Amino acid sequence: MKVSSKMLVAAALAAALPAMAQPMPAYSPWYIGAGVGQGHLSASGTDLTGLNNAQLDTNETTYTVRGGWRFSPYGALELGYYDLGKYAFHAPSGAGNIDGEGKAKSYGISLVGILPLNQFDLYGRIGYAHSELKVNASAPLIATTFNAKDTQNEATYGVGGRWTFVPQWALFAEWMKNDKIKVDSYLIGIDFKF
Repeated sequence: MKVSSKMLVAAALAAALPAMAQPMPAYSPWYIGAGVGQGHLSASGTDLTGLNNAQLDTNETTYTVRGGWRFSPYGALELGYYDLGKYAFHAPSGAGNIDGEGKAKSYGISLVGILPLNQFDLYGRIGYAHSELKVNASAPLIATTFNAKDTQNEATYGVGGRWTFVPQWALFAEWMKNDKIKVDSYLIGIDFKF
């Protein structure tokens, strides 16, 4: 009887080993990523420059570089840099035409909530950003230049989706918003998990 009970325990352990060797959920704790997309500045030329009749290009190319720590299948902490675009403007005035651009950028930290769906993740983010908008303008006719900088501490938030097409690489698409600087970014990019 003792021999058969030992054999049963050994057989049960042997059967359980493959089950115990199953991989953990498919996520890596650390990742870096980069993306490019379209930024939209929700302001008028007058808002940006203070000049009446200022015409503003409100759509520009944006970039991001980010890194994160996925502390569970359902959450991550992420640091990011966002180049939110250079928005050119033109304003006719009595002293000649005034031309320039407003350049926006942002650094931030976000808490990311994740809904994993096999190879796909849906996610939402909310966080803190330190953002900057620099405006440079010139009026060649009167040889005058103007420079100004506005910095804001603000909320940042967004939603997106990520497709892990091989274990360490994933494609993402995301909408991200900065509250006070008023730039919406629509981004696509790639993450590398390590």
